[in-house]
Order: sequence, then structure tokens, then C-alpha cells
Amino acid sequence: MKRRLALLGAIALVLISQAVAATADEHDALPEHPHVLVLDAQVDFSGEEPVLLDARKCVDLAGNLPLSLRAHHTNVHFGPAGQALLTEAGHVVAPTAPFPGVPWTDCESFLAFFGVD
Repeated sequence: MKRRLALLGAIALVLISQAVAATADEHDALPEHPHVLVLDAQVDFSGEEPVLLDARKCVDLAGNLPLSLRAHHTNVHFGPAGQALLTEAGHVVAPTAPFPGVPWTDCESFLAFFGVD
């Protein structure tokens, strides 16, 4: 249940990020944080909560270092490139700790959290 809620949160973050432009104040409120890129994410949306079933590969973006908040919001979450990652290519970009409420710190712990090899 905890894993499903965390996945739901990560996916919701991506979807919300694509739909709503963040203001400068919101950028300042978030701690700088790394991201993981989950390639060919297979997510089951048939239940109440999305479930990550499988993924081809996971990549720690920028060597698991934080991306500039403005740069990652523009290129990862917003704009044509960010939107196409999820809607066209089936990839998921998820924040890692210290993003609030996120327990994973890199690809290894992200996949382990969801039980995906």
C-alpha cells in the first residue's frame, strides 16, 4: 500500500508538473533534488492506484546530482520535451530525496522500493 501511494505521488507529481507552471516562489520553496528517469515504465492504471509493473532501465539523471530548479522544470516536466517523455515515450521522471515525502535516493532504491528488478 505504501509503495502504491508513493508511486501514485511520483506519477501525480509528473502529471501535475506538466499541467501547471511553477512560479518562482514555488521553485524557491523546494529543496534542490536529483531525479531518476525510468525508461519504458509499465504502469497498471486499472486499479484505484497506479502500480509500477516493470521498467526496461532506470537512469540517475545528471549523475544523481540536483538539476537547477528552473532548468529541470523547463526541460523535464514542462514544455514539449517534458510532456513527450511520459505521453509519447512512456518514460517516467521521478524526484529523489531530499524532495519532500520521497524515500528513494537513486535508481537502485527507487526500483527496490517498488519491487522491480
